[in-house]
Amino acid sequence: MPGFTHLHTVSGFSLRYGASHPERLAERAAERGMDALALTDRDTLAGTVRFAKACAKAGVRPLFGAELAVEEYEPVRQERRRAPVRGGAFIDESTPRVTFLARDGARGWADLCRLVTAVHTAADTPLLTWAGNHGDGLTVLLGPDSDVGRALAAGGLAL
Repeated sequence: MPGFTHLHTVSGFSLRYGASHPERLAERAAERGMDALALTDRDTLAGTVRFAKACAKAGVRPLFGAELAVEEYEPVRQERRRAPVRGGAFIDESTPRVTFLARDGARGWADLCRLVTAVHTAADTPLLTWAGNHGDGLTVLLGPDSDVGRALAAGGLAL
């Protein structure tokens, strides 16, 4: 598939959401003739080093990103359920999520790292506020779990 690039791919570093090893993702992209592949794990950049090495070996250009929860403009207080393990953390699947991709080389990577760090150092649930996002080196992808995607799915957004 020359000219085609997956911009939202998760690996086993996205706990509960992905299972593939970064090396296998790069190999499959090369087998399919892809020039580039994005790794956009959920809430983490932990797999990026392995992914970058695997892409270099496979001859595929690596793109880096992360899928993060984004705070809504008017947060709605909801009951959250506990994870089904003893002492588990809260699971809130209702929070809108978007994918951030690094662009512009080192600047985009630095902005992405700052963004993921900000999410993990938040006092409460790892939510990202739009007003605090100063990532000029980032591209935002709105998917089905974003508030825009949800509005489109519900038929409530006229384009």
